Amino acid sequence: MKKDSRHNLIKMIAFAMVFVVILGVLGVAFTPKRSDPGSGITNSNARGFYGEPKNSIDVLILGDSNAYSACSPMYIWNRFGIPTYVAAEGFQNVTGASNLLDEVLSCQKPKLVVFDVNMLWTGKTTLKKVENNLKNLAYKYLPLAQYHNRWKSMDVKDMFGSKDYTYRSASRGQYLSMDVKPFSGQSKMVETKAVEDIPEVSKILLDKLIDKCEKNGIKIIFMETPTAKSWNYARHNAMVKYAKAKNIDFVDMNTLKGDYAIDWSTDTRDGGRHLNCKGAEKVSAYLGKYISENYSFKDKRHSEKYADWNNDYLDYVKYMSGETVSLEAQQSEGTVSNN
Repeated sequence: MKKDSRHNLIKMIAFAMVFVVILGVLGVAFTPKRSDPGSGITNSNARGFYGEPKNSIDVLILGDSNAYSACSPMYIWNRFGIPTYVAAEGFQNVTGASNLLDEVLSCQKPKLVVFDVNMLWTGKTTLKKVENNLKNLAYKYLPLAQYHNRWKSMDVKDMFGSKDYTYRSASRGQYLSMDVKPFSGQSKMVETKAVEDIPEVSKILLDKLIDKCEKNGIKIIFMETPTAKSWNYARHNAMVKYAKAKNIDFVDMNTLKGDYAIDWSTDTRDGGRHLNCKGAEKVSAYLGKYISENYSFKDKRHSEKYADWNNDYLDYVKYMSGETVSLEAQQSEGTVSNN
């Protein structure tokens, strides 16, 4: 190699190294140092697990807005004594869920992950699915990509202070709503033999997430929460096939009958896409019963370590009865569209 070429190569490598260091420093500086709703952190309600005592969460629910609308950790806690957290985000995809699992594993050691499979179909086209997963991958390794707009509200302490992730969600990740807006369309859950295959990119990424759970000694349940808008029987058939091949339980709550069946005239807050709190209690009653009957969990309702859970449940009851308009953790629905 000629001397000039070697010199130019060294300069290029040096520039690249400096650029990477700058990105790293800015990423650390722009990452929120608190985890409460006013801190600028993405979806603080989904990240309230940081504020829970270390290794105190037994069941983790990963998913999109369907999951955080349909699952009530406070209801499961009161009925079954299982500390459960909903780490779900609007328009979530598998990479985003895997990132959140990594965050959870930094401070918690769940024994069971309940994975809401609706997110496997997030994204209207294959290209969009790939783009959205790459975006979430960038957010993990390049925090500046996610938090670059925070410069408007940052101060020196926020840039270079130490992290203080102590915020606790009183709802343990659930988005609470007592609104009622009935669904008036036709059900998509008409039994058929048709199969709407899991998108290949989602399947590849889901395989990796399953491997991660297995390496950490975490069992998995696949779940589809009730929705009249974004689910159908052909997707149900695809998940039955995939779950059987993986030897993983799959619970599709769109097929439930009797006391657990959703009444689309009263149990949805937005015309059939998401459940309200009344619908969430039906889902949580079934999910808690299923988990307690099929997995071994100690009832922790009488443990002093979980006194805050009992207190927060009392606040949850007041919210459900209309005595209070919100819980401390209640906030505007934080969804960032990836579609």
